[in-house]
Amino acid sequence: MTATYTDPSNSANDAVRFLVGDTIVAEAALTDAEIAFALSQAGNDNYLAAAICARSLAAKYASYVDTKFEDVSSDYSNLRDNYYALATRLEAQSKKYGSRGLGLPNAGGLTYSDIEANDLNDNRVQPKFKQDQFANPPHGYDPDIYGY
Repeated sequence: MTATYTDPSNSANDAVRFLVGDTIVAEAALTDAEIAFALSQAGNDNYLAAAICARSLAAKYASYVDTKFEDVSSDYSNLRDNYYALATRLEAQSKKYGSRGLGLPNAGGLTYSDIEANDLNDNRVQPKFKQDQFANPPHGYDPDIYGY
């Protein structure tokens, strides 16, 4: 059994290795110094650092040539293309889950109590339009007040 970097939550280096798929110690394609550089460039965003590492591995394999000798072949172009595709996916994940990403949207005023609290807040800019403002009869209609 080969030793692996097992716990991505243990360190940022292990997290980047996990995201890139470089988890076998004996066959490590990236050094700790390279990962540290990518993390510093990415502002310690693991997903973005992993994308930088994936692009660097793609660049590394771009300089290799596909070879074929009798029945044995080495298709480095497939490896390069896969690392480029991985980098693109990791960049998208960085936007969603990363430290500088957009995160999940937050919508407010979705409960009746939130809406009522917003309506009663004097410091809040009041909206120009309200629900049922053109309803006939208006919401809260009292014929004694309006006289019709």
